[in-house]
Amino acid sequence: MTIVMIGNPNVGKSLVLNRLTGSNFIVSNYAGTSLEISEAVLNLTNSKIRIIDTPGVYSVFTMGQDQQIIKDLLEKEKPELIINVLDATNLERNLLLSFELKELDIPMLMLVNQIDLARRKGLQIQRERLENIMGAPVVFFSAVTGEGLMELMQMLEKDTTEINHPSSIEPFFKQEKCGECAFQCSGCSIGSESCLSSEDFRRAEMSRYTAQLVVHKQSATQRYWMNKMEKLLDRPLAGTAILLVLVFLSFFILLKFIELSEGPIGALLYPLNLIIEKFVANLLPPGIVNNVLSKAIPEGLIIPFTIIMPAMLMVSLLMSVLEDTGLLPRYSVALERVGRLFGVSGQAVIPLSLGFGCRTPAIMATRLMPTMAERFIVITLLSIVIPCAATIGVMAAVISAFHASLLVLFITMLTVLMVLGFLISRLMPREEMFVYELPPLRVPGKSNVFKKVRMRFAGFFTEVLPLLLVMNIIIRALMESGFFELFHSMEGFTRALFGIPADAFVAVLVTMFQRYLAPLVLLNLNLTPREATIAIAMISLSLPCLPVMVMTVREIGAKGLVKILIMGIITSFLVGTGLNLILPG
Repeated sequence: MTIVMIGNPNVGKSLVLNRLTGSNFIVSNYAGTSLEISEAVLNLTNSKIRIIDTPGVYSVFTMGQDQQIIKDLLEKEKPELIINVLDATNLERNLLLSFELKELDIPMLMLVNQIDLARRKGLQIQRERLENIMGAPVVFFSAVTGEGLMELMQMLEKDTTEINHPSSIEPFFKQEKCGECAFQCSGCSIGSESCLSSEDFRRAEMSRYTAQLVVHKQSATQRYWMNKMEKLLDRPLAGTAILLVLVFLSFFILLKFIELSEGPIGALLYPLNLIIEKFVANLLPPGIVNNVLSKAIPEGLIIPFTIIMPAMLMVSLLMSVLEDTGLLPRYSVALERVGRLFGVSGQAVIPLSLGFGCRTPAIMATRLMPTMAERFIVITLLSIVIPCAATIGVMAAVISAFHASLLVLFITMLTVLMVLGFLISRLMPREEMFVYELPPLRVPGKSNVFKKVRMRFAGFFTEVLPLLLVMNIIIRALMESGFFELFHSMEGFTRALFGIPADAFVAVLVTMFQRYLAPLVLLNLNLTPREATIAIAMISLSLPCLPVMVMTVREIGAKGLVKILIMGIITSFLVGTGLNLILPG
């Protein structure tokens, strides 16, 4: 049996799937968490059910990438049942999609999620009346508390032909409104039967009226301070000021954590570093292989734990908390006007923020952007400007080791972000303004936050550590073979143009393999604060790493990647030249 879950963005489909099947999918309090099709299997007593989670949509009849994905999926899979997930706190808007799904002639079950939050807000939903109107069974559900889970599983064991009620929708409306025509009677805003020709308007009116019939407001039990904070954050000036303070506070916590953790972790792992180095040296006969592996393996294992791991851990924690509170969409609204200066909506803050954790899934998150032009701009900024958690870790190490100027680096990156985005946007077509949906402000759930931290941090062991170890061995081999000495002849060129030694320029070239590997080359050099500042700026604002390149090709094609690589090289060289001219010698 195949079931497809369909619902508006941010109604909790992925969390429902996690609760139902025990699967692990990233769940966040903002629209667009499910960026592609997710699938899980539910084993019941007498059957095995395949459940497919889809991207959140407001309509299945409009034209768009997510809508086309769902249409193709329904055509290909021919599911026996649709689970329509609705937000109990905003039933009127969600019912619009429900009425569309009823027209597909596929058995449907309505899962009213976040029922616990609706009750706290004083919203009472008449379940039986909603079932009669829609002609489909309704299950009240809370993915947080687990309410309705057993009822849902029992419902899924039934024959799908028995899942839907025979009653239709429009006759019910006529009966309830008691007029010659359901859409001509008193109290209906349409007021003319001719409006029936507009299917969208008709569905919107039925959604509005259905919500009036089944939802009743009572006294709220939601915490007073949460309501006050929500209203304060939604004010343009006060909300923007608070959000900016939170951004700076987050970066302060991140850098402070990296600074405070590097010393103790390094001291703790130093004996292990010596043991590994001695073991590898004694294991192999003397020679170039011994020299390479005895240095590269300890560095490739210990340095990531000392420098990269703390950054990835803290970024994962901060991002998880930021997502689950519902603050990210509010950042989108606050930065809408700023984003428009370089051709993107404020919604770009979501993938750009995710990029500080890992740029590969952040590029996938650009599917949230409404147009291909905006996607290209955001992917370009992610590839060239935004440092991932691993890069932030090694950047912090270089800044600490050589006393490089953090202020100069910050101003340079911010300037490049604005200028590059502005220039690209001038070449792109102008788009209409975007309408935002602000989710309710929530206290992050501990279990969901730590599950997301665990899932994201697992990438350190499965991707970062193995890749860094292999690449470090390659770089060490090149260093031992004297390959990089070929660039010493460029000393005059690199000094005159960028103000850095040829060895530091080699680190810039290493970014073609892996961006956060380049600073490890810098750590083996003797640089002045000025040289370190210029070098780390050129590295931070250069080419994307290999995983990002692969994801970029997948999302916008090889031509898009070539354009980004050309812009990355030009940007890096211009930044180096500019800082060499501006910074005092």
